[in-house]
Amino acid sequence: MRLVNAITGCTLLALAVLNVFIPKAPILTLIYAGGAGLALLSLRAHIRFAWARVLAVLTVIAMFFYFGAFFRIVDHFHEQWYRSGMMLDAVGLLIAAFAMIPVLSVYSCFMKCAGQQVGDNDRAIFACPDEQGDRDSLQQPTNAHSNPL
Repeated sequence: MRLVNAITGCTLLALAVLNVFIPKAPILTLIYAGGAGLALLSLRAHIRFAWARVLAVLTVIAMFFYFGAFFRIVDHFHEQWYRSGMMLDAVGLLIAAFAMIPVLSVYSCFMKCAGQQVGDNDRAIFACPDEQGDRDSLQQPTNAHSNPL
């Protein structure tokens, strides 16, 4: 997963640099750079729960922005869209949007870590169920004399 996120971060950083020199949509430079930062931050070995939550929310926002920008560009396509410069923007946005899924997965895993010190409310929403609780729910008492019909 680290290799995928490292490649994603470097690719998004390259797209951000390319958009600096091609100022068709300057906001894309910031969004690509932000996505690259999020992908490269996911390479850290440990992230606290609160930071993982913030970074996961930012990753979702970036991902939906990539999809939203892609669908705004698609509206302006014509019959020879694949020969225009808009094709590069559209493909870049679509790849960036899907590439953020593994980044979001890493932040989600950090929020589900067993060693995290979080409150009960946060654990109920963002963490895996208790292993002991799972074992207790699986071991239901059975009565040999009961008739299922």
